[in-house]
Order: sequence, then C-alpha cells, then structure tokens
Amino acid sequence: MNFTEAVKAVMNTKGINKADVARATGYSYQHIHDLIAGERRWNEDSINKVCDALGISVNFEFNEPEGIVQTNEQTASN
Repeated sequence: MNFTEAVKAVMNTKGINKADVARATGYSYQHIHDLIAGERRWNEDSINKVCDALGISVNFEFNEPEGIVQTNEQTASN
C-alpha cells in the first residue's frame, strides 16, 4: 500500500473528507484533492501535515537487497 492509498483508507475509516483535511492542514481543498488524485507530489511538509490531521504516523523502512552492498566486515574478509 502506498502513502496515498493509506491516507484514503484512513479517511474512509474515520469518515473524514478532503475538506476536513484541507481545514486541518491549512491547505486548499484543491491542493488536497490534487495530492490524493496523484496530480501533485507529496513532500515532507504535506506528509507531516496530513498525518497530523489524520492522527497517523509514517515509518520508513529500507531493506537492502542481498548481494548488492557489502558490509565493512565482508570487504575486510575478501
């Protein structure tokens, strides 16, 4: 699930509409509509404001594919 899908799911679950999110974030309705429609890119500020408005948080995980990057230990043993 991407961020926009998660936002839509939370809005649906909590019964919050785009106008509510716009009021809570200080963005215009059109700005929120464009973010959710994929017509505008999310940035750190918009993510934080929308998360605060919805009472959610975002956690990013980075999983390194195996065999792509060697650790210092692996390099030293070669």
